[in-house]
Amino acid sequence: MNTETTTVYQVDAERVAWRTVGDEAVLLDVRNSVYFALDSWAVLLWPHLVTGATAADLTAVLAAHAPVDPERAAADVRSFLAELDTADLLNRH
Repeated sequence: MNTETTTVYQVDAERVAWRTVGDEAVLLDVRNSVYFALDSWAVLLWPHLVTGATAADLTAVLAAHAPVDPERAAADVRSFLAELDTADLLNRH
């Protein structure tokens, strides 16, 4: 089973508060009072994580909008998801 196409990642809405301003966003881990800043490419992916998306979905969004090849987009998405997962800000379905 390919987890990039079957696992849905979604922001833990009880754990994360966020605000977007233009092409940047700030996240707050409300349990640990830790702030995170998102760059413009992460902000592009953020709405998809709020509603829930697979890694493949996120890779397709990034590849369609960023000047990177699909392999680089996939690596960037994996890295972004890993950072959010390490901070325990995501749920998996």
